[in-house]
Amino acid sequence: MPTPTATPCTRQDRTAARVRPRRAVAPVPHPSPNRPRALGWARGSAGRREAGQAAIQTAILFSVVLALIIGCIQGMLWFAGRQVAIAAASEGARVASAEGGTTQSGQAAAVEFANTTGRGFLLFPRATVTLTDTTATVTLTGSTQSLVGGGDWTITQSASMPVERLTAPTGTRTP
Repeated sequence: MPTPTATPCTRQDRTAARVRPRRAVAPVPHPSPNRPRALGWARGSAGRREAGQAAIQTAILFSVVLALIIGCIQGMLWFAGRQVAIAAASEGARVASAEGGTTQSGQAAAVEFANTTGRGFLLFPRATVTLTDTTATVTLTGSTQSLVGGGDWTITQSASMPVERLTAPTGTRTP
């Protein structure tokens, strides 16, 4: 006849029979001052000193990026004003060098071209025309808008063209 198995009689005996033995777990090392802190460990005094550091870095980086953007826009305004000044000086030289052109007509053409084409890019254009027997030279000076203030953004460009004139033929040609 088989032997009967013993059944636990009390609650404490039943709980002891169900509980499995636990595996051994390695102890978690305690952070020491000589050992670098790993991510996830509790922040100590060094963590409190670094509080708010991301906000300060963001503010500094934002101001640097904003200064770069303003600098790029200022450079674009200066370049556009320079292009208008070159075109206006060329237009004034073309008018002054035409047959019958005068310094006044070249100056008026350059300033009018700068005012109509370069509105907003070239401010206060002034033209000076030098007309000789062979060349007409127009120098246009103006300024561009300044986003930051305090800077003198003066633009000066010159253009020269040969003066149109009728000349007598030299030598004789035979057919």
